[in-house]
Amino acid sequence: MSWPSHLKKILILFVNYGTCMLWAFGQDKIKEPASERITKTVQIIKKSLPSVASIQTFKESGTPGVYNVQAGSASVIHESGYLLTNDHVISGIIQGNAILYGKAPLPFKTIARMSSEDLAIIKIETENPLEPIPIGRSNDLMLGEPILTIGNPGGLNHSVSTGIISGINRSTSTGAAFLPWMIQTSAAVSGGNSGGPLINALGEQIGTITSKQLDSENINFAIAIDRVREVFPKMLSPELRYGFWLGVKIDMYGPSAKILSVEEHSPAQRAGLIAGDIIIKVDNSSISNGFDFLFSLIDRSPGESLEIECLHNKENRQLKLMLSELELLTPVPEEGMKPGIRFEAFSGKWDKLPDFNSLEPIQEGIVQIPSEKAFIPESGEEYGLRFTGYIKIKKEGLYTFNLSSDDGSKLSIGNQLFVDNDGLHGVMSAIGMIRLKPGMHPINITFFENSGDQKLDVSYEGPDISLQQIPADIFFTK
Repeated sequence: MSWPSHLKKILILFVNYGTCMLWAFGQDKIKEPASERITKTVQIIKKSLPSVASIQTFKESGTPGVYNVQAGSASVIHESGYLLTNDHVISGIIQGNAILYGKAPLPFKTIARMSSEDLAIIKIETENPLEPIPIGRSNDLMLGEPILTIGNPGGLNHSVSTGIISGINRSTSTGAAFLPWMIQTSAAVSGGNSGGPLINALGEQIGTITSKQLDSENINFAIAIDRVREVFPKMLSPELRYGFWLGVKIDMYGPSAKILSVEEHSPAQRAGLIAGDIIIKVDNSSISNGFDFLFSLIDRSPGESLEIECLHNKENRQLKLMLSELELLTPVPEEGMKPGIRFEAFSGKWDKLPDFNSLEPIQEGIVQIPSEKAFIPESGEEYGLRFTGYIKIKKEGLYTFNLSSDDGSKLSIGNQLFVDNDGLHGVMSAIGMIRLKPGMHPINITFFENSGDQKLDVSYEGPDISLQQIPADIFFTK
């Protein structure tokens, strides 16, 4: 049936008027929710919503001009716009947006990544301070303890699910990282929940959702928040990242930014900071905990002055210090170098790495890359390897070395040990970070295999380099 245009307009006006009248009538009937409905869970969700961001990322699809859009989540951990998420949420993206509750999308930039722990810090710029989520502890979790998650499953912003803690000290894998010390939860999650917070009955973040067991129902995993606390200083590494030296170690587990130790002859020591001092302000930024303190060091430079307010034996002190330039290892001359890395094989049964200097090698040679395949005895057990050579660094910056092995391994650059993955264990990864100048740097990798399977893989990431096995054209020997 066809309606004349003037009748269509009248009909539309009538429908709109009727809709408005029905809405107004409905509003007269709306009452405040009964107090019984406003449970503790509802209160926690309401308080937590502003502290959770939905993440939208864009990745190349392989077709020019066509991009894959993926969903993730993040939690606000600092009022200045710093968000905690998973590394796999932002890995390989060309652009990403964060959507706060009830707000428009905002572009984010990546501040720090730790692929071995599947963690990342991103930042958005906002006019007003954000509401950080309280950071809890995961050292005393109870099976059956109620929890909830807020995330972005299937792109459905700020969806909520509830559950319990189903298990602790679990392990899982994201494809890019093997992750022990995980929390298992029954709360329903999907890929879009990755990076979002696991929240306890106090409204505190006790974990970061990271994966689910695809062949089972309600078996989902979160990185324990105490693990985040442990690796956070290494992940952010402001001194290595920006090339300055301050020289303090901060407590990441306590309720304040307490100094645990001060390096000798450092700017911090010269300014008068000592172990036990509690930092409460850096320049104009209030400091409540270790996270706040580390964030206050982002984008600092050598030669920059800091005004620090601290409590010493409950007395307020104000200090001023100047950040020094971080001393870097000096590259060695390239003359006489050739491709490859030298190895020595040893026979023995150990439960930790021995002193190879006291042992006679049973075989020596040069290989393209360090791996367990350089030498394997017929038994496949009870042997060790030492690799010595040089790596060629093309650009100054922060480099992360990832050592994955079964059993133990260590990695040194120059004469400094940077990655310690020693001991009897299955496949485990450990990382170390170092700022390097361009040029050739001595590298030493040791490995042993007691029994069972064997594995040795050496990876790195750095300026313009995504996480990858160190390629053969980086290794040299004399």
